[in-house]
Amino acid sequence: MNPSMYDASFVQPCRVRLLVVPVGKWKRSQFLEAVTKLRKYNEVRLVDITPIDSPLFTPQGFPQGRLFFEVITSGHNDALNLFLYDFEPFRKIFVVVGLVNDDSSSEDNLKVLKEKYPTVISHNLIYVGSNVDAGSSQDAQVFRSGDEFESNLETIICDIGRNFLQALSHYYSSYKHVTLRSPGAIGGNAVLKTSLTRQLAHANLPTNSTSSSSSSRKMNSFESTTNSIKRSASLKLAKSLSTSENRSQLRSQGRQHKILGNFQLLAGRYISALHSFTEAVTQLYKVRDHLWLASALDGIAICLLLLSFLNISFQIPYIVMLIIPVQTSNPSADPISPRNSSNGPIRSPRNSSSSLGLSQDVDVENVNLPILIRSISEKILYYYELSLNHHCDYAPQTVYSETLLKTLTFMVTCYSSTKLSPPILEKIIKGSLSSSLGPATMFDSNQLGPIDGKDEILFSKIEIYSFANKIFELQLKEMDLESQTIIYIVLSKVYHSLGFARKRLFVLRLLLVALLANQEKINWDENYLEILDGMIKLYGIEDRTPETSVQDSQASAWLTLQRKCLQLCLMVSRKLKNSECTSRYAVMLLSRYTHLLTQSEQQNLFTSFIQPSMFDGYIQSYWDPFLLRDVKLTRLESDVSGGELPVESEMSVLDKKAKVNPTRSDEVFNPFRQLLAADKVVSEADPTSQNVFLVGDRAMFSCMVQNPFKFEISFTGIQFNSETTKFCELGKSDVNLKRPYYVGPESIRIINLPLELKKATHHEWLNIDSVKISVMGLPAKDFPIALSENRISKPDVENDRFNAGRVQIKILPEQPELQLLRTNNMTDNSWMMLHGTKKRFTITLRNKSLKCPIEHLQFLHSSNIEQSIKPDYWKKMQLDDLYGLETQLEWMKNKCIKFIDPPQRMEPHETCSFDMEVDATATPFHFNGFDLVINYGMNANDKSRVYLKTLHSSYHVTLKRSIEVSSIDIVSLNQDFTSEADHVDWVHYLLKKQETDDNFNINKYLLLLLDVRNSWIDSIKTQLHYEDFESHEYTIESLHTTRVVIPIRKLEYQNYNFKKQLVPRVWQGRQYIQSGLNEEQEIEMRERFWCRQHILSRLSCDWILTTDASIKGTVYFPQFLERFDPKMVSSLYEAKSPYHIDLSIDKRSVTKGECVNAVVKVSPTSISDCTTSPQSPPERLLLNFAIFDSHTAKLLSKSNRRVLFNGTLSRHLIVIKPVETQLQLLPLEKGSYEICVCLSRSDSKDQAIQFNSGLVTFTVI
Repeated sequence: MNPSMYDASFVQPCRVRLLVVPVGKWKRSQFLEAVTKLRKYNEVRLVDITPIDSPLFTPQGFPQGRLFFEVITSGHNDALNLFLYDFEPFRKIFVVVGLVNDDSSSEDNLKVLKEKYPTVISHNLIYVGSNVDAGSSQDAQVFRSGDEFESNLETIICDIGRNFLQALSHYYSSYKHVTLRSPGAIGGNAVLKTSLTRQLAHANLPTNSTSSSSSSRKMNSFESTTNSIKRSASLKLAKSLSTSENRSQLRSQGRQHKILGNFQLLAGRYISALHSFTEAVTQLYKVRDHLWLASALDGIAICLLLLSFLNISFQIPYIVMLIIPVQTSNPSADPISPRNSSNGPIRSPRNSSSSLGLSQDVDVENVNLPILIRSISEKILYYYELSLNHHCDYAPQTVYSETLLKTLTFMVTCYSSTKLSPPILEKIIKGSLSSSLGPATMFDSNQLGPIDGKDEILFSKIEIYSFANKIFELQLKEMDLESQTIIYIVLSKVYHSLGFARKRLFVLRLLLVALLANQEKINWDENYLEILDGMIKLYGIEDRTPETSVQDSQASAWLTLQRKCLQLCLMVSRKLKNSECTSRYAVMLLSRYTHLLTQSEQQNLFTSFIQPSMFDGYIQSYWDPFLLRDVKLTRLESDVSGGELPVESEMSVLDKKAKVNPTRSDEVFNPFRQLLAADKVVSEADPTSQNVFLVGDRAMFSCMVQNPFKFEISFTGIQFNSETTKFCELGKSDVNLKRPYYVGPESIRIINLPLELKKATHHEWLNIDSVKISVMGLPAKDFPIALSENRISKPDVENDRFNAGRVQIKILPEQPELQLLRTNNMTDNSWMMLHGTKKRFTITLRNKSLKCPIEHLQFLHSSNIEQSIKPDYWKKMQLDDLYGLETQLEWMKNKCIKFIDPPQRMEPHETCSFDMEVDATATPFHFNGFDLVINYGMNANDKSRVYLKTLHSSYHVTLKRSIEVSSIDIVSLNQDFTSEADHVDWVHYLLKKQETDDNFNINKYLLLLLDVRNSWIDSIKTQLHYEDFESHEYTIESLHTTRVVIPIRKLEYQNYNFKKQLVPRVWQGRQYIQSGLNEEQEIEMRERFWCRQHILSRLSCDWILTTDASIKGTVYFPQFLERFDPKMVSSLYEAKSPYHIDLSIDKRSVTKGECVNAVVKVSPTSISDCTTSPQSPPERLLLNFAIFDSHTAKLLSKSNRRVLFNGTLSRHLIVIKPVETQLQLLPLEKGSYEICVCLSRSDSKDQAIQFNSGLVTFTVI
């Protein structure tokens, strides 16, 4: 028997057990499908069955009746039920049906069935889709269904029912003259006697059966009115027994009536069965045969329900109402009044055995039938308990427990209802509980009919729960395993229907413990799997996936209980030899509850469950989703020299660079950022350089794996997925079944494997987010990279327990290799040169690749000057200093190194040469070398990108100083020169100017004094230039210094205004910080800067070695003329002074007594801050004349007698516009005199504002 299919129906004794067996060559699925079709016709109406010659069992006796077949495919334990067949014959298998799917002989098949099932009373054969001739003496037992199994199946079942009734008639005849004994009398100790944990009741009514039910409260009020009747009946019964009949004979008759009632119940003769059971109750009640009396009452209760199901009017026997007093709805009504029904009322039989003076039956409509059934069941249990005092006529525990179960299922079926509605009766007769053991939908009472709010419900949830507790009063562990299983399964279904989930879990756990504790062999059935899976679901184990869900890992759960439940299910599944469930539970326990398992538990779980399941193929994949913790790909040293990785750049970027003017004003030069073609690499995920490889590179794959368990694991295979292996794959011989890699318990290890790069991905990135790993010989499975633990739930992610990692690689095709063969005119890339010279070298290159051309070449350089400057050098520099530095850097960038006619493309294995010129004209003195950077590469296959590589070559320069300017000065020029000094270059220049320029004024010129030094070991010829002035050639010996005088013209205030002329910037776009200078300091810086720029822009010097005319150079004066001091600026720049003073005389040489007129013209400069504003009065100035003796430089006093003057030496002026004044002098003594003019404020005579810029002299002869 399959315990999981047992529904504990209250009307179970009316079901005829029909065993279906396969005959022929059936497949399991086909046979089960045929049995399922057969079960559809398990209910047969007696009116459809051909009558038989038996007055007790003929269908004509009660055509409204039914035959209910219980179709089963496995037999019962005859050893347990054999002693119960005479007491409860419905337990016996009465009919066996052989389903035949071949052409075998029907006679032989029937013979085999009778030999194999000799206790079965009816043997039948159904040929399915067979053409065999079934005609023989056994025609009535052989049937043919035709090609369509269900075509005439209903007729066949009716005929099988007729055969059963005939066989039942013969079978009952053997009971007529047999003394019926109780199971305990037949089986003795083999029949387990009911054992209760509580004290047995000795009263007429059970004391505990009515304490918690509303139906019992109704019965108590009626019970007191019937006590007197019961006492009088007992007296009459005792008297009649002592004087009339023998107790033994009466007991035998009662038992015969009871067994006849059981057979009539099986045959569908429910009216006859009710009469038989009534007679049995009447007789057995007299002799106090409690065991058989209880069974007869059970039969009456079943008949009442079946007649209600068939909607047939009947009356409840008065003996039942006597034994079980229940309040009626209309006590005064005539119990035998006719009813408005097509069927007349059925009355209890009145024979001689019913000699009690109690003859009034009760109409069923006046009794609440479910309450009555419940009361009958309680009385049955009471009588069973009374029978336990007898030594042989006691209730077997199987009978007692099943009575409890079927009463309990009856109450559950009527749960939350007020009456027996048709749906409820349908469930009671055809099955009250679902056969599903999983967490299905709970019982829905709304399907049982409407509930009238004015009536009380039949049985509340508390009543059912209290009644269910009676089962735990039994010593269940003494029962056989099948009976225990039935009890626990039915209880779990009851608790499930009531919504008691935890109680159901408790019962299911007891079931599993019982399965483990029992040593019997268990016949596994698929429905047992529902028990185990139901436990897993009810405990929340299956739906909880902490290994893949953050929400589940953080949710509170009874982890210890879940672990114990899972361990229990694991042990049960192993005992039941279900390897599939064993493997699934073992993996679930190990993967989700590792932290709750000790080392011995984990090792035992692995060796006893996991390893055998892996060997048998029930475990197909490794269970730890966090196995792979990290992946790294490392490029090893290349097999060939120059195997560095190229940089990928878009072709459009390179074209744009080529079109842009490198000298545009908005470009900011950064000497620390080498302008390589690879600066703008297009990359979607910004991978690191180590993830870029070349085809054929030597590379290493490193993966970090974990083993969180307390036993050792081995890795037997590591490889990429099929998409990745098209481009790269791992070494297959390094990790395999013969050479596994072991990882110790609770450890993390790194596995290194060689990586073979086979095919280029070009400019596409190849994503590696998982690796196929085989653990302990299991089939390889993709494991994602679990970089770190995630604690934030992500519903859209399949596994959000970890932050997934990803490695992106790019495999580039084979690349060309550029080689610098040599550079002529130098040794080991080093040479010496003089500062200010240029030198040219020849560089030879070769493309070493035999099949890859070089389609792009770019030549760049970077000297130690750029590399030595800090990135933020410009932030704290003044603008004039910054201009000088950046000008030099710009020159270093564009002019220091030049490549003359470099190649643009090189074919495979081609060699070419070009010139490189190094210009040391303006290099700083600490310039000692530069790096030559050649960016080269080939185009991608689709010509959209270029792969660039870089060739570096360092050159070292020893820079020697040649011509230097050690000092500089500017002096005024205030006298004319005679032709005798014409041989002097600068004098010659001035004299020539004087001749050609009518407006020539010697005071407009200054002399620039330069001390030129030769720092080289050989003599050098030099020649300086300033505008149109060209000096003589000066030969300067080694380590000697020569002063060179250069005439320069003053910067007239009318032509130059440096005050508002900003200092220029070499690179625009920078956000300069304020210099911190005030306005006056800012103006001074600008004037100083522009005066220096004026001189430097016009001054030049060329030189040549006297020993080698091929070595020549120039002087870079900005390195020597760093800044002008204020004196030099004042001398050069007229607008520096607030006023312009022009002093002149009409005669340079006079005789004594000849007058000389000195004329002074004072003009305000255009940028003077001393001019008055319109709101303030004009400033009054004092002009003072002073006369000096040129030879002694002594000031002549105002009262001297050597030079007389007309008027005063002081004049008051207001200089808003040019003002002119004059002084007439009369020299009296010979000599040379100088006239000087000084301006001062009238309010401060001692503080001079300005003197005239040049001295005016005259000679008295």
